[in-house]
Amino acid sequence: MAGKSRKSARDKAQQEFVSEAEELLDRMRDDLSALAEASAAGRETPPATLNQLFRSAHTLKGSAGMFGHGLLAELAHHLEDILDRLRMGRATLGRPGLALLDESVSLAAVALEKVGRAEEAESLAEPITDLIGRIAAWEPPAAEAPGVSLQALDVPDGLLRALTEYEETRLRESLGRGRGLYVIEVDLDLASFEEALGELTRAIQEVGEVISTLPSPGAGNEASIRFLLLAASDLGGAELAARLELDAGAVRAARAPASMAARAPAPSAPAASAEPPEAEAATLKSLSETVRVDIKKLDELMNLVGELSRERTALRALTARLAADRASARIAGELDKIQRGLERKTQELQAAVLDVRMVPLRQVFDKLTRVTRRLRLDLAKDVRLELRGADTELDKLIVEQLVDPLMHLVRNAFDHAIESADERARIGKPAEGLIQIEATQRGHDVAVEVRDDGRGIDPEAVRARAIERGLVAADTPLTRKEIFDLLFLPGFSTKSEVTEISGRGVGLDVVRSNVAGLGGLVAVDSVPGQGTQVTLTLPITLAIIQALLVGAEDETFAIPLAGVRETLVVNASEVQRSAGRELLNLRGDALPVLRLAEEFGLRAVARDQKQYAVVLGIGDARVALLVDRLEGQQDAVIKPVQGPLRTLRGVAGATEIGAQTAVLVLDVSALVADAGKRREAKS
Repeated sequence: MAGKSRKSARDKAQQEFVSEAEELLDRMRDDLSALAEASAAGRETPPATLNQLFRSAHTLKGSAGMFGHGLLAELAHHLEDILDRLRMGRATLGRPGLALLDESVSLAAVALEKVGRAEEAESLAEPITDLIGRIAAWEPPAAEAPGVSLQALDVPDGLLRALTEYEETRLRESLGRGRGLYVIEVDLDLASFEEALGELTRAIQEVGEVISTLPSPGAGNEASIRFLLLAASDLGGAELAARLELDAGAVRAARAPASMAARAPAPSAPAASAEPPEAEAATLKSLSETVRVDIKKLDELMNLVGELSRERTALRALTARLAADRASARIAGELDKIQRGLERKTQELQAAVLDVRMVPLRQVFDKLTRVTRRLRLDLAKDVRLELRGADTELDKLIVEQLVDPLMHLVRNAFDHAIESADERARIGKPAEGLIQIEATQRGHDVAVEVRDDGRGIDPEAVRARAIERGLVAADTPLTRKEIFDLLFLPGFSTKSEVTEISGRGVGLDVVRSNVAGLGGLVAVDSVPGQGTQVTLTLPITLAIIQALLVGAEDETFAIPLAGVRETLVVNASEVQRSAGRELLNLRGDALPVLRLAEEFGLRAVARDQKQYAVVLGIGDARVALLVDRLEGQQDAVIKPVQGPLRTLRGVAGATEIGAQTAVLVLDVSALVADAGKRREAKS
């Protein structure tokens, strides 16, 4: 038992390491993107970004070494070395250095994926050793160290003595560039000084650089704390004070007159590049107020909320039964008050758990930025990626599953849709290609649109290819949407065929399959010569949902309420037939009709009887589902179905609606998508 407990503790510690290392690598990728953008724009390499990269590599090295991951620790150690040379001004970055950093972080991520699998981890020994050798052989141009004397600066001695080697390097660099140097003195409220200091630091970084920060004695009262900040900026003192919204007296110029700032040889760097132990110890305290939680624990919590919702429904039914009897009506009234309070609190708990599961699409967008940067280099194409709606939120599980489809679309756009620079010049397009990704919330759904300004798709070429492959008959009339839907058929195109139909056939079946598994839809539209747009429409969450209960024959089904647009009573005469399929005229729109009983092989209700139509919709696509009964609404937790029904088309899972009563949950996206295909099948 003790051995099992120790193993469990080790496994938990290992999971913590992987989670922390993953966060570090994500942060490093973001910082590398910032460096690449600065380099591409010809701007100065952001020193704060380089320093943060160094700290991340240092932390990763220590964590990997502590948990016995030698390969990863060694790679992080050499990555730390190269970053130290850059941040200390002993080397300049350049494209080769940026490529080495990018490759190091990517290989570290691969090594992290293989943690716990010794044989697979060993396969990385050779590529890691090769990369370490190239890092060691890297000979960047040496950065010229500015020779600036610090003795004549009007800076408090305590502030100068507290400078770390890195801070002193930054100070000399700023002075060598001719920037003004300022001592900023502020009193901050003790209860909120961390937030206020962070805001002030960010404001300074917008117009310059914070060299050092030091608490100082002499605050006016016990409720405040005084800080001295040493900052460099191209602004004058009065302008800097105005930008920081400080009194002019709080910002004091510290740079010596030019006649006193005699240039002197730069001091030789000490052998050790690490910061003093005090500075290192200060970084050990976590400033984050967040807690990492395994998504499986959130799933368990969501299941418990679902159980509470079901018990609440049972309590409501019991209250109604008691209210129907005069003898217990008074008790029912009191119980109803308790039940309403429980319902309100359960809904608040449900909303809180859902909110915890929601994450911004920025996480995916940041990864796409890194992919784009690498594709620019690999394919030698000048393409700009524009991202909008990064703060749009989706369920964590949906966001994770969305990464691959979006990366596939971006790679396809880069590789096939965007023309070469010569071709774009020949047809009068800007040399720089454009890929836009925009996320917007539309009711209970989120639409993610991927647009490019490439060569587009010729619908006639797609139709001709489909006829050639025997997918449709030559005389079959197809709408524009139906033609583009052919692109989603498995194996519709090979790479050579992609060039012929303008580059968007490969792999779209995989994209649609992945998105459909999330309860979403994919649509394509394109204009030859102008570009292509792929729209992914997804539900916000797949966890606990509100469901509409409907009946067909003796069976009950649940439909996610987010996919229900409206319900109405339908007479048999209102359902018409056209081109081999049933349609319902809804305020001038002809909606395809599905009959729930027929979809699941139940004994169908006579077609001359009155039924209910549940209008289902995802994005702009809609379908009318005919059912026998509407049985109310309730919260539901969708659970996977085991056995033969697991792969049944049109079923998203199952849920419980009462004591030991389980019903199937319909897959709205599959029903809507299938309804659009019935025309060809029934023609």
